[in-house]
Amino acid sequence: MNLLDPKREIFLIFVGSFNDEYNQGFTLYQFDPEEKKIFLKNQTTKAINPIHFQFSKTNQFLYAACAQTPLHGTIASFEIDLQKADLSLIRIQDSKGSIPCYVSIDEAEQFAFTANYNSGNIASFPLRDIGHLNPAKQSIQHIGQSIHPERQNEPHIHCIVTDPNNEFVFAVDLGTDEIISYRFNQKDGLLQSNPHSTEIFPPGSGPRHMIFHPNRTWVYVITELSNKVHCFDLSSDGKLIAKDSFNSLPETFNGESYAADIVIDPSGKYLYASNRGHDSISIFHISDHDGHLIFIGNVSSEGKFPWSLDIDVHGNFLMVANQHANNVVIFKRNSSNGFLSKYIEINDVESPVSARFILQPRNE
Repeated sequence: MNLLDPKREIFLIFVGSFNDEYNQGFTLYQFDPEEKKIFLKNQTTKAINPIHFQFSKTNQFLYAACAQTPLHGTIASFEIDLQKADLSLIRIQDSKGSIPCYVSIDEAEQFAFTANYNSGNIASFPLRDIGHLNPAKQSIQHIGQSIHPERQNEPHIHCIVTDPNNEFVFAVDLGTDEIISYRFNQKDGLLQSNPHSTEIFPPGSGPRHMIFHPNRTWVYVITELSNKVHCFDLSSDGKLIAKDSFNSLPETFNGESYAADIVIDPSGKYLYASNRGHDSISIFHISDHDGHLIFIGNVSSEGKFPWSLDIDVHGNFLMVANQHANNVVIFKRNSSNGFLSKYIEINDVESPVSARFILQPRNE
């Protein structure tokens, strides 16, 4: 069988890199699971330090949050050529803050949102014809602090997402130990400046990333400083109802570690979290009954300082970007028990912090 076989599944892998020299961009690879091979396809530095990125629903466009310099952030949009494995820059806009570390698109794909980590503010951007970013329409500044002397002396927003019904925007603030939600006007893209709700975490938690379960009513948040996964229900009026929290690290581990990312497999049965320092991936089973987590164990990330996690559309593979090891590792998933086993790795990429799959369409 060859690469031109229309029945053969081939993936493109997009890797975003981040370093203190501010000279990194995207690297694109092709992944052939059957042959167990990876091919370097393309590189671009038209967007510097893409810390986080998201695809459009059709996989035609890519949106990236870029730490252009220590004081200047940008949001970039690209058109994706899936056949040629190429990115074409469409537009770059000022993020209205510094070190943007997250970008998301509303459910109708009419607006983009970013979380500016260093400056502690969020911003919204209208999309023209999907993919064409207009300048920021609104920026909201957070205020406050928490107890960590180095990481929480001011707001540091690390994630921003809309709820599945596209009615609220949730801003996850590591610096203030809060998740603040805003009512979202889908017509003009504006957020009500007065918060709709505020979920307060235990002091020193450092909430980092937030994800919705496929059933649209369970919510999970990873805390970077306390290394926990918090479970919530989403109420009908868009508020988070706290249920429980679970350690992401083994009880026997006493070292320094910072949780980074969480993903849920397409079946909604398993949740995975990355741990930077312990250099592992935590595996949890999700209860069908109430969404509570059952800790299964940790596996090595096969590198140092694992940032992002991603699972392919079929749930067969999980991928982790190990920033300090300069590698991206792909694991084979066991769908019956959630276990991971190393399958193949990319070891020619510098400082990877975000990596995602796209199924490459085949010529009929």
